[in-house]
Amino acid sequence: MLDDKRIAYGALIVGIVAAVLAIVIDPLRGLDLYMHWGQIVVLVVGIVLALVGAYLSFVRKPPVG
Repeated sequence: MLDDKRIAYGALIVGIVAAVLAIVIDPLRGLDLYMHWGQIVVLVVGIVLALVGAYLSFVRKPPVG
């Protein structure tokens, strides 16, 4: 089974990439910066995933026993 830290770091990285991509996808395509509802959903999910990954990586302590 995968290590808990690897899952947490993966969630952190995927969340950050999703949030950044949701913001910069229109300028990358050569369009004006306009947040469509789908981009807002991806942005919120990315931020939540990054926060969960950060919590699991840096705040939560492994169980003792």
